[in-house]
Amino acid sequence: MQDYNASSPSKRKRARDDILNASPPEEKRRRRFRSRAPQAFYPVYERALSQRFYVLTRTRCDTDDCPGEVFEIAGSTGNVYTVKIDLMPSCSCPHALKGNQCKHIIYILARVLHAPLDLVYQLAFLSTELREIFAAAPPNAGDTSSPLDSTRGQRKAIEDDCSICFSPFDAQSPESIVWCRAACGQNIHQECFEMWAKTKMGSQVTCPFCRSAWEGDPEMVLKVERSRGTMQEGYLNVAEQLGMSTEREDAGEGSVWAGPAQAQETNRGMEATSRKMRMTDEAVRFSNGSTA
Repeated sequence: MQDYNASSPSKRKRARDDILNASPPEEKRRRRFRSRAPQAFYPVYERALSQRFYVLTRTRCDTDDCPGEVFEIAGSTGNVYTVKIDLMPSCSCPHALKGNQCKHIIYILARVLHAPLDLVYQLAFLSTELREIFAAAPPNAGDTSSPLDSTRGQRKAIEDDCSICFSPFDAQSPESIVWCRAACGQNIHQECFEMWAKTKMGSQVTCPFCRSAWEGDPEMVLKVERSRGTMQEGYLNVAEQLGMSTEREDAGEGSVWAGPAQAQETNRGMEATSRKMRMTDEAVRFSNGSTA
């Protein structure tokens, strides 16, 4: 008796061809796509681009499907957080652990990787978007995959931004810039180098990029080795070393920063404000006493 349910060879071949020719399943975003930035994004974005941050380390974490990178960053209160940029960016700061998009992730995407704004406010990426971000990102100053023999110990041109604070260099103030004499020749703000080195808990002072032992500037190296970071609230805290306050105004607030040269100006402004407040208090007390 003939089995009418059995598949003919031609049907089986067509089914096999359909499987082989089928397009891969469409990748799904792990969080809802944002067609525009929500209103709550902009205050955090503004803080991310105006506050003081130091990128202490960065390490690639590529997979077979997409690129990725892990950053250690000193936040506005001096705590050191870990930011990971992959299919769903994450940060170890308290604000992000509550499910919020924190300023540290936004800072890395916008300031360090130069991602376009329509990707900066997304909570999750597709692999194609990650490839787009990393393909267009500025080169990592710490990438030592290329040979250094021909340029070892030669200073690079003073251009682009400092690769620790990502603020521009002041070519008119060469004394504010140091460079790796031992190997890679990378330029760094002197203040940024000192602050970065102080976070290396008791280890030898090295170049932040090529990790060669730091050559020259012996007085600066001794200065760096006098102080190291401490632990606070479960995080490595380098507020004292970075000249920061440990006070947190709210989940995303902190001191405003526009580059290393602003530190003294900010301190002078705070002192002037304090003097005005004291003078106002004294005037009020005098007025109350004279009308009593």
